[in-house]
Amino acid sequence: MNLPNKITVFRFCCVPVLMACALIEFPYHWVAALIVYFVACMSDKADGIIARRQGIVTDFGKLMDPLSDKTLVFAAYIILVNMGWHTDIVLVLMLAREFLVAGIRMAAATTGEVIAANAFGKAKTFLQMSTTGITFLILAIGEGPADIDMTTQWLNIYCAIAFWTVGIITVLSGIIYAKDGWHLIKTK
Repeated sequence: MNLPNKITVFRFCCVPVLMACALIEFPYHWVAALIVYFVACMSDKADGIIARRQGIVTDFGKLMDPLSDKTLVFAAYIILVNMGWHTDIVLVLMLAREFLVAGIRMAAATTGEVIAANAFGKAKTFLQMSTTGITFLILAIGEGPADIDMTTQWLNIYCAIAFWTVGIITVLSGIIYAKDGWHLIKTK
């Protein structure tokens, strides 16, 4: 297994650590969750750069890299839904998009075609990662001597705006994938 693929597997391994840091209360657990999340998100950038520079882009990487991103992002969203700072509707819309794209990719794989992430899908992933990362940052700041009520107010405002915006962009990204993969969906 090459280095970029090992980094992708590492990102999968970060998910249970993130969940533990966020859901098990201990001193500065949000700081720990932020660090784990940040390292995992940066590993996404690192594996892509290394794969392209060394010319070792693999089918495993094309399929598993986006899946590891989704697993990480949805773990973060589940944490936020659990805390009441994310709406279930946005999460369902995002999951529907991911299942649609996964279905298109599976259909493509049966014909030997590999559908890699396009620019719109990469932008969607960046926005998902950054909005959840900012939420973890706000929680980490609020864990210190900051005013908890003020932190909660800012989180409510931020999450309402940011996650609905990302939800809409995620749906638009799914529509683009469906349009591009329509030849795999339509019946003959």
